[in-house]
Amino acid sequence: MTSLTPGAPLNAEPAKGDPNQKAVGVGSIVATTGAVLGCAACCVVPLAFPVLALGASGAVLAWFAGANMWITGVAFMIVLAAWGWLAWRTFRRGHPLARSTVIMMALSTLMLALALVWPRIEPALMAMLR
Repeated sequence: MTSLTPGAPLNAEPAKGDPNQKAVGVGSIVATTGAVLGCAACCVVPLAFPVLALGASGAVLAWFAGANMWITGVAFMIVLAAWGWLAWRTFRRGHPLARSTVIMMALSTLMLALALVWPRIEPALMAMLR
């Protein structure tokens, strides 16, 4: 054991078999690791996150660009089915559709039409931007 008596020489060597030494070593490793992880969470992650987010969004956009044709086909089927379902409900109920429903369906049909003609108008729009 180390001597902490005033005036006594300080013994730098711990006594053999001191159980507290292992606990102190493990505690210091855990504290240091916690400090490093805390610093990483506080300082490094906010700097690295935008780079990771931009890379991931670029990959997602590239995937959507390649999937344009089948996504447009699925959207066409969904809008067609929605119009059919609304016509069937109107016929069965005998009541006209709500104005908000007609407006939303008209907007979705216009967006679908834009998606269908987009491959033809995109080159002209990109040329105007350059």
